[in-house]
Amino acid sequence: MSFLVFLLLSISSVVCHREYQTVPLRHDAAINYLIQHQHSNFTSLLDDISTYTIALNEISSYISLFSNNEVTQCEQDFEIILQAILKRDTWALKVFDAWGKPLPSGILKGNTYWVGSYDECLQPMYLPTNKSFISQPFDTQHCTLHLDLSTSQQITGVASLVLGICVPSSCHRQDVVSLMHTLLNISNIKEDDLLCSNDPANGQSNLTTGAIATIIILSLLALLVLVGTIIDIVFMSKIDSVNDINAQLSGYNHLIDSESRMSSRDSYRTRMKSKPYVIFLAEFSALKTLRQIFTIKQKNNNESYQFLNGIRVLSLFWVIIGHSFLFGILFTSNILDIFTWSRNISMQLILNATFSVDTFFVLSGFLTTILFVRHVEKQGKLSIRLIILYYVHRYIRLTPTFLLVILISINLTPYFGNGPAYPTQVGFEAPQCRSEYWWTSILYVGNIVKPDYMCLPISWYLHNDMQFHWIAPLSLIPFVIGRKAIGFIVSILFTLIGIGSIAGLLIYYPSLQASNSLTPPQTGPSFFNTIYITPWCRISAYFIGVLTGFFVINIGRSYRMKKSLLIICNITAILFALICLFAIYPDEILVPGIDKTSFIIYQSLSRTLWSMAIGWLLFLCMTNQGGIVNKILSWSFWVPLARLNYSTYLIHLTVIYMSITNQRIPFYYQPHLVVNNFVSHIFFSYTTAILIFIFIETPFFIIEKTLFKR
Repeated sequence: MSFLVFLLLSISSVVCHREYQTVPLRHDAAINYLIQHQHSNFTSLLDDISTYTIALNEISSYISLFSNNEVTQCEQDFEIILQAILKRDTWALKVFDAWGKPLPSGILKGNTYWVGSYDECLQPMYLPTNKSFISQPFDTQHCTLHLDLSTSQQITGVASLVLGICVPSSCHRQDVVSLMHTLLNISNIKEDDLLCSNDPANGQSNLTTGAIATIIILSLLALLVLVGTIIDIVFMSKIDSVNDINAQLSGYNHLIDSESRMSSRDSYRTRMKSKPYVIFLAEFSALKTLRQIFTIKQKNNNESYQFLNGIRVLSLFWVIIGHSFLFGILFTSNILDIFTWSRNISMQLILNATFSVDTFFVLSGFLTTILFVRHVEKQGKLSIRLIILYYVHRYIRLTPTFLLVILISINLTPYFGNGPAYPTQVGFEAPQCRSEYWWTSILYVGNIVKPDYMCLPISWYLHNDMQFHWIAPLSLIPFVIGRKAIGFIVSILFTLIGIGSIAGLLIYYPSLQASNSLTPPQTGPSFFNTIYITPWCRISAYFIGVLTGFFVINIGRSYRMKKSLLIICNITAILFALICLFAIYPDEILVPGIDKTSFIIYQSLSRTLWSMAIGWLLFLCMTNQGGIVNKILSWSFWVPLARLNYSTYLIHLTVIYMSITNQRIPFYYQPHLVVNNFVSHIFFSYTTAILIFIFIETPFFIIEKTLFKR
């Protein structure tokens, strides 16, 4: 039965023509992959390939292909494997046992990843009986071959296959291609269709210039943190030693007054303050940063918005859950079960996790308004300096950490793992991001300039948020100079622009389908690039946040609403949220889904309605009318997590990619395993964010605070 691995070698009609990619690393690519599998004819695949068989005596015919003298070392080694199979040598059987087997269980559930056994191919076989390893004449490597069957004359409407093969390590990528040409008798397989375990990270055996530069930058930051930590430890040990002396003298309190007992400690602090560079370096201490992260004491005054911590953390949980589910199904062996799950109405909570991003837009607009007005009131007037700092501070606060995470993703992720699905040659970023369009991240225009090649795919949110921040003064400045009506009007106009843009684009491009609509892919522009990530379609949520800030500032935090009106508004906000989450559910269970008019209305209004519900929640909590919801959102438990939110958002998709692509076999989705994935991805994302916060985010924040004397 081990020779059934040759089954696919007889499929000569397979045509391979697209670049190898095991896991799409973009939201829209993931959706297209899901759509492709929903409309695949797996029964045709099963019926077609089940007609192919191969017998033991047919192996001799393959050996004859390599019998001439003009063969490469790779072909010679492969011939040795074939001859050893005829002799039933264990090591050779082990090599072919590592191949992906045809006709695995679950084809009708969408199991198209026939990757074989990655580790069995690379590692020598162990015999427990004599506690030894079986030697083999040469090492082997595992390669995954992307077979696109969509153009096959025999198989139509079928998703692509990924076949794992185990070949000699002497085979280079071109050798493997030539070998497949010989065995399959076709010439359409290219090097881009292969991913091999011997492929060097980043496409070269040594570290790339980019990887070296990234390591140097991270090392300098680590050195800065290390020096700061040492100074902090020394400083704290001196303080502790002074405290110990005072404790020993406590028995002579009748001889020493309180000022004398503190004099030695105060004098040490004074000496330290005379060395500002030492104090500055101590600010970078990892211990101090950890204390800052996990200190849960908060100021409880009118300038404290503790409830925001809960909203921010829960919203990011929702983002991670949505991405974990979406990208996890791309390396699974039962993808069709997901479509069955979508018929359960509770799945709408995961499928509509995209609303969590609108929540962040509302929070951003709200906080921008509150802080801008506060700074103007503190200075007593609106000044040019304040406007300049408004832009400069935001850019410096976000950009260094953002760009360093991109550098890590571009240059270092190829070294972070291995496996049949791990992209060792390019990492988690598109080649065009590395070579051509990296500058779009520096200028925050990646969502509108070549979005297909945007670095760090989740950064589309940061691009939008920065763009909204650029134009927010159009409504903020009139508000703070006494032209409040103009501020309200401008904000309302921007909100209407968001609604109108979505409706207009959906009418202009009838083929556009929503990102959560599992309908056949259409030609033309994609929903993701045209609507989902464009600022003119996402701006409504941000300016609803601005309007919420205006309302709170106007009426004050002591405002109290009539109970009857409060109940009516609460019910309305809840209905808005429920409509956004569940109104599209009939599209999952009806054929052909909801009608076009309903689709346009939903897409145009849903994000605005959701934002209004979040705005109402902010209003209730700001005016202390949120009740138990306000108390839950204000728990001190959220404080450390909220401080890590930005770093977590930047790094969470990398954590998810690593978890998925380092798997040796496709993941089988079951409800309890899905929950396990959610929890582990959230945990490791926040854990990794601690390192990002200590070594990247905090150092640049300290430098920015020092430069602007904040």
